[in-house]
Amino acid sequence: MQQDIKPAESWYEATVSRENYAPLAGVAEADVCVIGAGFAGLVTALECQRRGLATVLLDASRVACGASGRNGGFVSNGFALGVEGIMRVAGRDSARALYQLSREGTNYVREMLRTHEPSAIMGQGGRVALRHRDDGSLKAYAELMNRDHGEKLHYSTTEETRLHLVSPRYFESITSDNTFHIHTLSYGLLLARLAAAAGVRVHENAAAISVTKSAGGSIVKTAAGEVRARHVVHCVSSLAPHLHRTSGRAILPVATYVAVTNPLQQDVIRTSAAIADTRRAGDYYRLITGGRLLWGGRITTRVSEPAQLAEVMRRDMVSVYPSLADARIDYAWAGLMGYAIHKMPLIGRDADGQWYATAFGGHGLNTTAMGGLLIARGIAGEDDAWRQFAPFAPRWAFGQLGRLGVQGSYWWMQAQDRWEEKKSSRS
Repeated sequence: MQQDIKPAESWYEATVSRENYAPLAGVAEADVCVIGAGFAGLVTALECQRRGLATVLLDASRVACGASGRNGGFVSNGFALGVEGIMRVAGRDSARALYQLSREGTNYVREMLRTHEPSAIMGQGGRVALRHRDDGSLKAYAELMNRDHGEKLHYSTTEETRLHLVSPRYFESITSDNTFHIHTLSYGLLLARLAAAAGVRVHENAAAISVTKSAGGSIVKTAAGEVRARHVVHCVSSLAPHLHRTSGRAILPVATYVAVTNPLQQDVIRTSAAIADTRRAGDYYRLITGGRLLWGGRITTRVSEPAQLAEVMRRDMVSVYPSLADARIDYAWAGLMGYAIHKMPLIGRDADGQWYATAFGGHGLNTTAMGGLLIARGIAGEDDAWRQFAPFAPRWAFGQLGRLGVQGSYWWMQAQDRWEEKKSSRS
């Protein structure tokens, strides 16, 4: 079914009003220059300024216009690698400490919105569902997280799961009391307003061209000016890998897609929680304002948007909920994220003293807040908690060859998903 949509505009952009921030002109002196006004850069700038550090924030386009303002809007504890993967690399104690840092990020987002813009919190709770029959591993995982990491996860049988998600695609599930979902762009614009009000000099359409060392710090040049700062923080994800070799060469650009339907009359999604499945490149979705359904999914290293994206996303939705076959897609868009090959964020400081907080793709919005807090506290000399990410230092992602390898691994994992689902449907 061919559909008329707004291809260049996300639902988020269509439902907010933006402030304008002038480009950088001339020379600016600062304690800190943050490059990239996504969530991590915004939190870093705001928290540095709150600590008495004069801060300049630069963005090549507009505040939160990249992945930060275009994603699924889920906020929950944890990392893409998972606690078991972290334990294998860094040990049990480090896994617990890192998980606690991720919880700080979740709490930061929640309290920021509760205090300043509660309407941007669009729903409480989260549910993760299996699309194949299980051998008890999901229940065991919930017990592990509750026992060792202080979570509040609740296991549901297949019958219980299908009371809330009326689809034969789903089997067992777990729900989280700590998860919530938000209007992502409203959150980003709020951070920018608070940063500017605190004294951060926010500049849009001010792409950093180069960063060079100077006496007492660095010089960040743009087309129309420069920032001379003691500290530079790189928060540009996959969009400008040339600026900072240490983190830039460690990031792979990965795209995912989101669609929003027309207002629906439906009785198959019987929850206001954020929903995801456990597949390697699974679906994630939630009911939003006016009865619309926001549906996200698919992961690819292809950076160009596929043809007829709206129809692709509608088919994915209908494959889970056939009764939504008459739904119309009003908005469909792509988001380009940065991933590290070890599936953890990149947070730290390089040998030249430049800071970085990036590679937040796949982790949920909590890690962007966590990263910004850690960097701000590190620059201010409050603590060195950022060093807990040393086991996950930047590793070369093999450039174009790495992208091909990751795409191949996604295809292989998706084939495994299909095989597991096929076995379940037969039984």
